[in-house]
Amino acid sequence: MLRDTYDPDRRAAIEPSEYYSPIPGFPEICIGIFSQRIVEEAAARFGGEVIAQVDFCTGPVPVYRVRAGGTEAALFLPHVGAPSAASFVENLIPWGGRYFVFSGSCGVLRRDITAGHLIIPTAAVRDEGLSYHYLPPAEEIALDPACAAACRDALDSLGFPFVEGKTWTTDAFFRETRGKVQRRKEQGCLCVEMECASLAAVARFRGVPFAQFFWSADNLDAEEWDARDLSQQGASVSEKCFAAALETGKRLRQHFGRS
Repeated sequence: MLRDTYDPDRRAAIEPSEYYSPIPGFPEICIGIFSQRIVEEAAARFGGEVIAQVDFCTGPVPVYRVRAGGTEAALFLPHVGAPSAASFVENLIPWGGRYFVFSGSCGVLRRDITAGHLIIPTAAVRDEGLSYHYLPPAEEIALDPACAAACRDALDSLGFPFVEGKTWTTDAFFRETRGKVQRRKEQGCLCVEMECASLAAVARFRGVPFAQFFWSADNLDAEEWDARDLSQQGASVSEKCFAAALETGKRLRQHFGRS
């Protein structure tokens, strides 16, 4: 696989800061949740107001301002997959975003992790392409320990059980072969998803705090793939997911910026 794509030149032909202008009053805490159901429910519950949109050739994605518990945040539904998900970070930083929290479903590589259980990634296997344009080649990327601690403290404070460990980020959903699953398990991966390594790489490159957590959906640690409740888009964890994301964002801001 081609791994010599990293260029240390900090300036690209298209620099987001030169094409996207600050939006007055844009929330510093930015929450991306990979579930249309959860985003729409949270926007409805907390008076979501569209304050911007991320434009794609497939159509615009609204960014909502939501206010909950005395805190406001920018809430959005990122597209699935590393390149499109990472573009939200690149867009929102010039607008005024400072602290980033992402959450979504994952497939578990350990069958004892039950459906809906929360997982905090501490490192991600870089089995995708985008991160190699932001950081030098390496098999894994460690998530910022302080950001992982913020997420851990948030879940603890809310009384939400969770596990921590390594995740496998791949951009080939339908090429998660039995052999690859076994190798990732041997590397210590608890789960598999499609964005974490790339998001962590972009956040490190841009110098913004980033935390992520998953909810367990399908199970790959079985004789046959078990979809469990994957198609429900996190219905069972909707309120829990938003509350955890908001609390994590607050703790990132407390640790890295203004209280």
